[in-house]
Amino acid sequence: MSTSLAKNEILRFLASPAPKVLCIKGKWGVGKTFAWKQYLSQAGQKIEGIAADRYSYVSLFGVNSLAELKYAIFEGTMQKGQVDKRASIETFRSAIESAEGLGRKNAWILKAIPILRDYFSSAAPAFFLTVRNQIICIDDLERKGANLRAADVLGLISFLKEERGCKIALLLNDEELEGEDEEKFYTYLEKVVDVNVKFAPTPDEAISFAFGDTDDVSILVSKKCISLGISNIRVIKKIERVAREIRQLLDKFDKEVFEVVVASLALFVWSYHQPKTAPPLEYLEIKRSTIFYDPGEEDVSPDEAAWNALLDSYGYTWTDEFDLTLIEGVKDGYFDPEKINNHARILNEKILAARADNSFSDAWDLYHGSFDNNQEEVLDSLYDAFIKNFQHISPLNLNGTVTLFKELGRTEQASQMIHHYVSGRDEERKFFDLSEHPFSGEITDTDVINAFKEKCASLADTRDMSAMLLRLKDSWNSDTLSALSSASVGFYYRTFKEHSGEDLKRMIAGVLQFDRVVDATEQMNEIAKRGKEALKLIGEESPINARRVAKYGIKVEHKPPVGDSNTTL
Repeated sequence: MSTSLAKNEILRFLASPAPKVLCIKGKWGVGKTFAWKQYLSQAGQKIEGIAADRYSYVSLFGVNSLAELKYAIFEGTMQKGQVDKRASIETFRSAIESAEGLGRKNAWILKAIPILRDYFSSAAPAFFLTVRNQIICIDDLERKGANLRAADVLGLISFLKEERGCKIALLLNDEELEGEDEEKFYTYLEKVVDVNVKFAPTPDEAISFAFGDTDDVSILVSKKCISLGISNIRVIKKIERVAREIRQLLDKFDKEVFEVVVASLALFVWSYHQPKTAPPLEYLEIKRSTIFYDPGEEDVSPDEAAWNALLDSYGYTWTDEFDLTLIEGVKDGYFDPEKINNHARILNEKILAARADNSFSDAWDLYHGSFDNNQEEVLDSLYDAFIKNFQHISPLNLNGTVTLFKELGRTEQASQMIHHYVSGRDEERKFFDLSEHPFSGEITDTDVINAFKEKCASLADTRDMSAMLLRLKDSWNSDTLSALSSASVGFYYRTFKEHSGEDLKRMIAGVLQFDRVVDATEQMNEIAKRGKEALKLIGEESPINARRVAKYGIKVEHKPPVGDSNTTL
């Protein structure tokens, strides 16, 4: 049912004086609660918009008994003129004063309002006497406490309608009901519910719910969400939140950097929160980067085929290093400013260069955008564009382009591109160390790998590894972990031997701390392993060193010298 039809049913329900039960069903995050409150507010602005004088909203999230539910309905009651407010002592008092059938003998409730919760266990039935002839919204049936049965909730709803003259709106995601709750819900549904409404907004409708104001951020997020077909309002709001958060880190760069980042974030946040609907993050991380260049011989599942079509339509071509950093931030709930700044700076340079010459992306568009028999034209365009734009092409893109050229018979040009790329890139040693590259496993061309190894070996490693090891106990970053995890056992041996006193103690403590880290990464484990191997070598040098390293869990056995069996250390 479209939201316009759902709106008409809800407004009709609110305006009718007859006791009724309205059920609004919809998936998680589609805006059922938001829409209900919005339509309730709109109805409250009309003289005849709301038939009842009082209203109560209650969420069943964590509610474990009928007594709790009854009290929550009572506590949330307010007069219809206050529906835009949050329930409070003031709204509650005015609602109770207007309650029908309260009677003198129960008038003590008014005096007890400030301390009602102290009376909850014994006086809840008396409080519930005031609940009659009003509108009640019961939300989140699927999230109720384990001890509250769906059948009991529906029974109470029936009682409120038949015996108390109430109008009840029931909001839920029926797909999340399980076991007995699911069975009883559908058994009693026809008996209890008068009107069923399926709330399923389109992406355009979801956007209209999600954004009241339309600034440049909400407009950009809206376009991306509509393009991806996202109709979950909670996910849309999460995308907006991370977009506004990361914008502060990107203000100094060209505005197109922010636009590119938001396009990726919209996809990643959607994938993270709705993996059953969106392409999962694992697919984006592992497969999408390679399938753009080389689909390989593996079978493509129906899901993957659909995801590929969606991503092509969206314009998401491959997952790069910046994307991996954004995915990491989405998972962790925060973004590393240093990583974001470094990647954004590189992207900014690419964008500025691309404005001067869009030939490389245009050449790939020529490859992916048609089924024309234009192989030579595509390869000529790619080669020319590569030579012009190699400074802004990633090693992964180099690998994919070289692979394509070799497979289509342009082996000589593939070699020329590798040479042009490696000799022309004036980068630090780390750039050519493929073990540092997040997609090192996807860079498979032998000639590319060998060219990078040769260039890496020709460049001096200017990093102060000893200083890194000395600081390790107090702090580390990805560069530190990468460098120390690839350092040889010999480096650790020499460094331990060259230092003494507090510096030596700090180094050993820094290395061995990773044995205590619960979720230690592979790099952390490798640092601890290599450090312990170095300590073992030191322990094997002499009996005294064997004793020194023993306190670190390093066992080395030394036999006493011949003829001096009584010697102790």
